[in-house]
Amino acid sequence: MSGTYYDGNFYVGTSSLEEVVSIEECCIFRGSFIKLNAKTGKILWQTFMLPDNFGNRDKYAGAAIWGSSPPIDVTRNLVYVATGNLYSAPQNVIDCQERQNNQTQVAPTHSDECGEPENHSDSFLALDLDTGDIKWFHQLGGYDVWFFACFNISVPDCPPGGPNPDADFGEAPMMLTIFVNGTTKDIVVAVQKSGFAWALDHDDGNIIWSTALNGDVGSWTWWSHRRRNMGAATDEKKVYTNIANSDGKNFTLKPSTRNTTGGGWVAMDATNGQVLWSTADPTNGTVSGPVTVANGVVFGGSTYKEGPVYAMDGKSGEILWSYNTGATVFGGMSVNDGCIYVGHGYRDWLSHGGNLLNRRFAEKETKISPETVSKLRLKWKFEAGRDITATPSVFEGRVYFPSWDGYLYAVKQSDGSLIWKQNLQQLTGINSTRVIFNVNVTASRTTPTIADDLLIIGISGPAFVVAVKLSNGELVWSTQLDDHPAAVITMSGTYYNGNFYVGTSSQEEEVSIEQCCTFRGSLVKLNAKTGKILWQTFMLPDNFGNRGEYAGAAIWGSSPPIDFARNLVYIATGNLYSAPQNITDCQERQNNQTQVAPTHSDECVEPDNHSDSFLALDLDTGNIKWFHQLGGYDVWFFACNNLSVPDCPPGPNPDADFGEAPMMLTIYVNGTTKDIVAAVQKSGFVWALDRDDGNIIWSTEAGPGGLTGGGTWGAATDEKKVYTNIANSDGKNFTLKPSTKNTTGGGWVAMDATNGQVLWSTADPTNATVSGPVTVANGVVFGGSTYKEGPVYAMDSKSGEILWSYNTGATLFGGMSVSDGCIYVGHGYRVSFGIFNPNNTAGNTLFAFCIS
Repeated sequence: MSGTYYDGNFYVGTSSLEEVVSIEECCIFRGSFIKLNAKTGKILWQTFMLPDNFGNRDKYAGAAIWGSSPPIDVTRNLVYVATGNLYSAPQNVIDCQERQNNQTQVAPTHSDECGEPENHSDSFLALDLDTGDIKWFHQLGGYDVWFFACFNISVPDCPPGGPNPDADFGEAPMMLTIFVNGTTKDIVVAVQKSGFAWALDHDDGNIIWSTALNGDVGSWTWWSHRRRNMGAATDEKKVYTNIANSDGKNFTLKPSTRNTTGGGWVAMDATNGQVLWSTADPTNGTVSGPVTVANGVVFGGSTYKEGPVYAMDGKSGEILWSYNTGATVFGGMSVNDGCIYVGHGYRDWLSHGGNLLNRRFAEKETKISPETVSKLRLKWKFEAGRDITATPSVFEGRVYFPSWDGYLYAVKQSDGSLIWKQNLQQLTGINSTRVIFNVNVTASRTTPTIADDLLIIGISGPAFVVAVKLSNGELVWSTQLDDHPAAVITMSGTYYNGNFYVGTSSQEEEVSIEQCCTFRGSLVKLNAKTGKILWQTFMLPDNFGNRGEYAGAAIWGSSPPIDFARNLVYIATGNLYSAPQNITDCQERQNNQTQVAPTHSDECVEPDNHSDSFLALDLDTGNIKWFHQLGGYDVWFFACNNLSVPDCPPGPNPDADFGEAPMMLTIYVNGTTKDIVAAVQKSGFVWALDRDDGNIIWSTEAGPGGLTGGGTWGAATDEKKVYTNIANSDGKNFTLKPSTKNTTGGGWVAMDATNGQVLWSTADPTNATVSGPVTVANGVVFGGSTYKEGPVYAMDSKSGEILWSYNTGATLFGGMSVSDGCIYVGHGYRVSFGIFNPNNTAGNTLFAFCIS
């Protein structure tokens, strides 16, 4: 919901994605409406839509408050809301529905004996502005217990249907005044996902009129016209709405008898609800976004891939103007001073982590599911000049990615045809420092980050960040973040609010004992338009370029998530390359320190040593708000991989750095929410920390650690589970918890996001290492293998069962992006550390697999 500001206060509702959980996990969330002090954020009151379930399942859950803005009735001192369906109900209500299982076959105004007075699902409510007390309510959905796992109500253990229509309100009511029989009447109006429009009296919630916008009410067929309406519109003469028709049923364009199987727009007389006109989307697409009316013109958009926006005559529905924006239009339009403003794109993949939360979760994906993933087919492939290890970004019908051939590419999402390519060395004038094994050109390994009309990438030596135009790849700016000769950019940065956040890493671990080490990792904030560095925070004390002091703490992978509520950015860091003499002396004295549990306090770790750590940094200043060191003493570089080599620092040196940034998620613990960050370490440990203070919420050993993992480059979460790869690069015995089976290859692990309990582990069938990040989309987890044939796998997120696979022909080291029923992934890994594994194979191809 987009809240409403009034008289120094902010009014907003809460919703959830708990509808996506399994039958066993469902459900405890309760929607609520909240008043906050707009200056301080202090909650003044919070009114829940259902009785307290005390965190227990099989009680009332659901009644989310979804969309648009709650209207303020100054005269009556009220605010109006409309709510969603139930996710679960108490046993007495379930039993009631069993006894009268055809209850919802009657018209929705019929009293439902299974509807208890404290059940405010599928309802209009009027709440007192000062206290949050409910003045009146009107329940308009009857018995309506629904969640995704019970979409088919014949599934065992689902609540009884009758049916379960999922007839919630996705919008707040609108306030208007109508004239009836010469007198005025104040009403509130909203449109339900059922396809019904409702007008209720401001004073008592009594129904003034209701209209079925499509279908035969008596046979209840209108329930099948499911729609996600996020905002109707009114000029007080008419009420205008979209009809998504997301199930593609016959939609009668009243008052005519013509039909469409796409979506459309409808206008009703505001005094009585009579349908005056209906207009079909000419593309036959769904119409899911809100409408806007301005001076006799109605604006609406289509989810069709070309993203048309339409202007219709408010009197007749005739389309007067249209424009193809180039990508799905799901949002609404604002109008001001002769201009309309609208955004587009709905299923884009904007960075390595997909979005600001770094979850690698395609949460809007609907075409791919455990039931459909076996229908993935190769749609197209594009050949670059060399290995492709970055997760591609997807935006406005284009796919962007770099290759180790030194080029940056843009191809069409529809067919893979080349739009443009740019040679990075020629484009920027930056000469490669050749610190990446087997790479002699200026190249990038980072996911291109979408930043408005720019694309931003990092260079793998020297440590430059480069911005180019999305349209043609032309250079806009380049900025060097660190002039250390071994510095590189391996992290794929995050764009937020006009700025770009990215870390620095290095290849200095490759130097000799005599040369080691001076590099210090840092996080940098840049102005995304100009490339100007706004702040840079180093992870270690300044060594002034002197060896024998602190060095290392690189910031390696994935995308740093942005917590705009706390004004923080979160990162995780790598191991030390070197430490001062007092620290190595300390380790000599207690040389078994890192043999204890990783949560054990290490006296050899000083407070300004932020290696192997989680950190939260202020977005404005770069100041460290909190940190948590999770690796103990960990001084490692290649020349000292064997601790018996003379002049090496004392061990053990587990090289237990983080190769990925944390993910932001919210979990439910004992009936309350907890905001956490989670990441997986090369040690094989997974950590979940409190976002407020960095305290450990849980930790789990998901699998064995190794020189290159353990977990690395990017975990994923759907907020119910945390998913990770386990590379098992050292070929140890890897117990596939919760079973007792073992493998010496890599695999994938899923954990309960609330406590870290391992739910399933799946071995790579080829017994190879599994070094690339994972991706989750609508109940499917994607991962790849370094095996020479380059298999990509799709696994059931509930069980880990492999549902689909495809051999791409070369080692997979990168991750998959997901958009609108397709996955995109590149292959090949015979560069960098990939050359040390003789089983790795080179490739040059980006693949698009789509639901056929």
